[in-house]
Amino acid sequence: MLLGCSTILYGGHSLERALTGIRDAGYVAIELCSILGMAEHLLPGLPESEYHRLADLIGEHDLFIESIGASGNLLSEEGRVRFVALLEAAPHLGAPAITTGTGGRSDDEESFRRVVAAIRDLIPAAEANGCVISIKPHVNTAVYNTPTSLRFIEEINSPWVRLNVDPSHLYRVDEDPEDSIPQLAPYIKTARIRDTLSREKPIGPVETQIPGGGAMHLNAIAEAFKAVPGLRYVTLEIVGTKNMAAEEVDRVVRRSYDYLYPLFEEGQQR
Repeated sequence: MLLGCSTILYGGHSLERALTGIRDAGYVAIELCSILGMAEHLLPGLPESEYHRLADLIGEHDLFIESIGASGNLLSEEGRVRFVALLEAAPHLGAPAITTGTGGRSDDEESFRRVVAAIRDLIPAAEANGCVISIKPHVNTAVYNTPTSLRFIEEINSPWVRLNVDPSHLYRVDEDPEDSIPQLAPYIKTARIRDTLSREKPIGPVETQIPGGGAMHLNAIAEAFKAVPGLRYVTLEIVGTKNMAAEEVDRVVRRSYDYLYPLFEEGQQR
């Protein structure tokens, strides 16, 4: 299993600077982010030639696109239009998946049904562009834990919608991710990794998100991810670095890689 890094860590810097930092640290893949206000390294609605140029740039840095990061409000018409435009960019970039949360409210039946309907409407665009919609179970949203994830997948009932599992979100809704991941494994398309020190829903500072700086059982989580059929990459995602100098982000990215490499990549063929 190989390591990727989300460009969200370099949200305050250019894509080329992000690619350089990620490559130099040793990662082999990226989540290419198009997240308003956080990391806008990919814009929707560009000419095909521009997406081909971006794909070439990423390839020149010896990196693969693991997914497009496209978190946004899919319950709004504007959010869905933007999301579809990013789906349409995916085949020109060679992106196999696009990640997002569901939005909506936890433990609210009406909200859950609105979320299912909104994402179901996106399936034709996903299929047309050959790009799987990978949904992150996320604190404070309609899909936030193992039971709501399994119910969501069952109701959607499409191979074009799968899960993007970030164990830190499961940990913060009082689950043990190393036990949850095997239950979700048949539906996992993409995976995220970071640490957290607390089970409180707000994520902690950058320092406790760096793997090894928190309280999660990352060894056990790594073993659970390695048992997921077809899962090739696990991707670092840390928030709160946008206003850091690029060199500070580099240190976060490298420290994370040094901790994660023995857990995931050691002895693996690239």
